[in-house]
Amino acid sequence: MSALTPFTDLQDIAKAVTHRQVSPSELVRDVLDAIARHNPSLNAYISVSAEAALEAAAKVEKCVAQKKDPGPLAGVPVAIKDLILTADAPTTAGSRIFGDGIPAGEDAPVVKRLRKAGAIVLGKTNLHEVALGVTSANEHFGPARNPWNAEHVAGGSSGGSASAVAAGLCAAAVGTDTRGSIRIPAACCGVTGFKPTYQLLPNEGVVPLSPSLDHVGPMTHTVADAALMMGAMIGTRQACERFTKALRASSKGMVIGISEYHLRDLDDEVAKAIDKALKTLGPLVKDIREVEIPELEGAQEASAVITGAEAIAYHDRYLKASPSAYGPLVRKRMEAGYKLTALEYLNAMAVRETVRAGFARVFADVDILIGATLPTLAPRIDEHVVHINGKEANTVDAFTRFNAPQNLAGLPALSVPCGLSRGLPIGLQIFGPEGGDEAVLALGAAFQRETHWHQRRPPIAR
Repeated sequence: MSALTPFTDLQDIAKAVTHRQVSPSELVRDVLDAIARHNPSLNAYISVSAEAALEAAAKVEKCVAQKKDPGPLAGVPVAIKDLILTADAPTTAGSRIFGDGIPAGEDAPVVKRLRKAGAIVLGKTNLHEVALGVTSANEHFGPARNPWNAEHVAGGSSGGSASAVAAGLCAAAVGTDTRGSIRIPAACCGVTGFKPTYQLLPNEGVVPLSPSLDHVGPMTHTVADAALMMGAMIGTRQACERFTKALRASSKGMVIGISEYHLRDLDDEVAKAIDKALKTLGPLVKDIREVEIPELEGAQEASAVITGAEAIAYHDRYLKASPSAYGPLVRKRMEAGYKLTALEYLNAMAVRETVRAGFARVFADVDILIGATLPTLAPRIDEHVVHINGKEANTVDAFTRFNAPQNLAGLPALSVPCGLSRGLPIGLQIFGPEGGDEAVLALGAAFQRETHWHQRRPPIAR
C-alpha cells in the first residue's frame, strides 16, 4: 500500500500536515521508501533528491510548529519532469547531450512557486529523450514503465511523471506537453493530466523542444488536485482561489460539442469507454451536440513540421558537437529537421492560424469539446507500432493525432481516466477555448464526481 493511500487528495495532505495530524518528514520518508522499493521495476525516476526532500520537509514541519502558514501544498510530495531545471539536482532532459546534466542551479519558476506553496520536491522523473517521443522508451536511462503492466509503455514524453503518480511514488508531478506529452501518459497510466492555455504557466527554466507549442502542466490523480497545482504554479493567492472556485462551478449550463475528429478510428474498447463517458456527461450539461472542424485536417502534419524545425534550431549545436550523445532513434528523428525548408515551416505556421480560427468558430456555439485522448491502449515496450482493431499504426501518429491540434491553438486540454480494458487505462479528453481553463476543469471535476475511474489504482499502489 502506498504511503499516500490514506489521503484522498492534495488538499487532504496539506490539511493533515497543517493540523499536525501527520509529520511531513515521516510522509516523505515513507514515499522515499516506496520509491526505493518500486522504482527499480518502474524506472519512473532518473534521480531522487532524498536529502534535500527531507530538509524541505523539516522546514515545513518547523513552519507548522511556529504556527506560520506553510502554504496550500504543505508537505505534499511532488516530482518534476527531468526537463525542468531544479536547484537540488542536475537536469538531464533524458539525454547525454549535457553530459551528466545541466548543473543544479536556480529553480524554474514553476518549481520555485511549488516550493513556496509548501510542496516537497522528491526528484526528477524519466522521459522520452529531450521530450521527442510519445512512449518514454528512453535510450539512455531505460524505459519508464506503466504501473498497470510494467511490460507496457507509460506514454510520453512525461511518462515517468505519470508512472510515479499512478504508482503512489509522489502525490503529484509536473510534466510538459508539445504534441500531447502530458495527456498521452496520463491516459496510458490512468491519471489526470492538464495542459493549460499556452503561456499561462511560464516555460522559463524548461529545456525547449518547440517553443511555439511547449506547455507546462500538472499530473495528478484528480481534477481537484490539478486545479490546486495550477493555482500554486501560477503563484498567487488569487490564482489558487480562482482555480479551486472553478471546481464548484455548475456544468448544468454548458453546451458540449462532440468532436468528430477526436473520435475517428478508435479501437473498439476505447470507443465503448468513450461512449459510456458521454452518457455519464449527458445529465450533467445543458446539451451535447456533434461538431465537425474541417480546419483540423492539416493540424497533425503542421505540428510535426513546427516541432521538427524548432527542435533542430535548438539542438543543432549539440548535434554537431556530440551526435553520439543522442540515442540513435531520437537522433534520426531530430536530424529529419534539417530537411525542412523555411517555406514548409511558414506554411505550417499558417495552418496553425487556420486551426485556431476553426476552433474559435466552433467555440462560438459550444462551451467545451469532448473526444478521446488516445485511439488505443498503451502498447508493449517492445512494440514499435500500435494496433487499432487489429490494424497496425505508427505510434507517434496514433498518439498525437487527437492531441497536437490543441497545442497548435494553445487551448486548455484535460485527460481524465474513463475506463479500463485488458487491465490498462483509457482516457477521455476535455478541452475548451483559449483562456477557458476553469470551464475545462469544472466539467472534468463534474465527471469525476459521477465516476470512480480516477480512484482506481494499479496493483503496485494498492
